[in-house]
Order: sequence, then structure tokens, then C-alpha cells
Amino acid sequence: LMKILFGIERPTEGQIIVDGRELHLTSSHDAIAAKIGMVHQNFMLIPSFTVAQNVVLGSEPVKKGLIDKEEVLRITKELSEQFGLFVYPDAIVDGINVGMRQRVEILKMLYRKAEILIMDEPTAVLTPQETQDLFKAIHTLVDQGKTVIFITHKLREVKEISDRVTVMRMGKVIGTVETKEVTKEQI
Repeated sequence: LMKILFGIERPTEGQIIVDGRELHLTSSHDAIAAKIGMVHQNFMLIPSFTVAQNVVLGSEPVKKGLIDKEEVLRITKELSEQFGLFVYPDAIVDGINVGMRQRVEILKMLYRKAEILIMDEPTAVLTPQETQDLFKAIHTLVDQGKTVIFITHKLREVKEISDRVTVMRMGKVIGTVETKEVTKEQI
């Protein structure tokens, strides 16, 4: 379902409606143009590049025909501060921990102006502290008007992070409820 929402796969039925208009996504480029971003469970980073280079990759700011390295760093620092996603812009991705790699993935989508962020099993590889840091960042994103679709099988996390939960089984929607109105057992 999330691959369909991100334009990677085509739907066989149904509609994707964002802000009252139907979308026909044929690629991830279409999704990004529609301000939909996805943070994949398996990170899509270039290990030998810096954090900042990964954030702007494919849409680098240019000055006099060359990539503006100072602007790349400034953009990364600014986004990091704005959304509470601490990173080391100069660090080589191969040398940073999993939690920071995930923040880089999120910053990549925010740099591309994503208003809807899909996070596929984002805590699967995080420590408890990294999970709490991610939750703080998600609250900041939501407070700034972003929509976060958080995919998980961990019911404790569902209760802690979500406003609304949709339960799916075997590819079918079982129900959607306000999280605060149900228990983990009911979910």
C-alpha cells in the first residue's frame, strides 16, 4: 500500500486523494512532486557521501555552475534545527549510527518539501533512546503541520505515537479508530 502511495507500484483499484484532488502516481518523482515522502525501512543513502551531500542528492544547490558546498551545509543545518533532527552535516554516512542515518532519510524528504511522510517500520533497528528521539522529532513534524504515516506492528508504539490507527490484515482494512479511544487489546 505504501509503495502505491509513493508511486513505486500501480494500484489495481481505488483512488489516492490528497487535499481533495485525485493523484495518479507513476513514479516516486510524482509522489515527491505531490509532497509525499517515504523513509524506507532499508535506508537509501550513499555510504561514502557526507550527511549533507545525501540530504540534497539529486537537487543540489548550484553556484556558478558548481555545487555550492556551503549552501549544502547551511541547508542541512537549517533543516536539522527546524525539525529537531540532529545530524552532523560533515560526517560520512558510513561512519554514523543507525538513528542518525534515519534522520538523514527524513531530512532528505523534508528538503524535497514533503508534507506527508511515510515511515515504514522506522523503529525496527533503533535503540530505545533512538526511538524516543524519533518520537520527539515526529511530534515536532506534526506540530509544524506535517502528516506522518507510521507503519509498525508494535502496539506500544502505536499507542504512544499515533492519533489515529488503521488496522490492516491480509491487505484489507479491518478498522480505523482514534488511538486514545481504544486499548492495545482492542487494537
